[in-house]
Amino acid sequence: MKESGFSFARSLVMAFAFGCGGVIALDAASDVALNPIAEAHASAGPAAEGAPSWIIDTDGDGVADLANPVQGAMRGFDAYGSGAFGSTRDGGKRKHEGVDYVASPGQSAAAPIAGAVVRTGYAYKGDARLKFVEILNAETGYSARVLYVAPTVHVGQSVAAGEIIGVVQDLSVKYPAGITNHVHVEIRDPAGVTLDSSFILPATPVLQASAGPVAASP
Repeated sequence: MKESGFSFARSLVMAFAFGCGGVIALDAASDVALNPIAEAHASAGPAAEGAPSWIIDTDGDGVADLANPVQGAMRGFDAYGSGAFGSTRDGGKRKHEGVDYVASPGQSAAAPIAGAVVRTGYAYKGDARLKFVEILNAETGYSARVLYVAPTVHVGQSVAAGEIIGVVQDLSVKYPAGITNHVHVEIRDPAGVTLDSSFILPATPVLQASAGPVAASP
């Protein structure tokens, strides 16, 4: 696994700023102000050579810094609501803390960030049907949890961004009313704050599923 703390942190900051279209100042120690759009183009060497659109190599070293785990679009509205970050759940009692990316059961799922697998387990307490994989980059403190994935990795294993970590599971076993099958991604900063991965990870345009009665959703 090849990953520097500065380049990874910069990747996240740049991805956020790129989504917002702003100009950012990097870590105070660097004393450099960058236009993230210009920087992304300047450092996207592998992309210019035809690298997949579902990975981001911000420093041009040929190693992916961030990856869409299923190369999918963000889940739109379906019978269980929206897959966007912050969308309402349980009648407004809570907010969706991740972003859902459309996927097919049996499809491979990849690591959104580089790091070590620190945890695998069940997505819902007492329900062994659906699982998750959690990755921590110890150097930067950022972590990523990918739900509804049957792990093919083990705790302690190092993974690169874009490396396969498991197989997408079928959500119809728990949500039979017509949910769009997906993986749920939560990225947290070193303080444990959940970030909107739609501003961080690459994705195709939002897929709008047919709207229907809204039920409780993951």
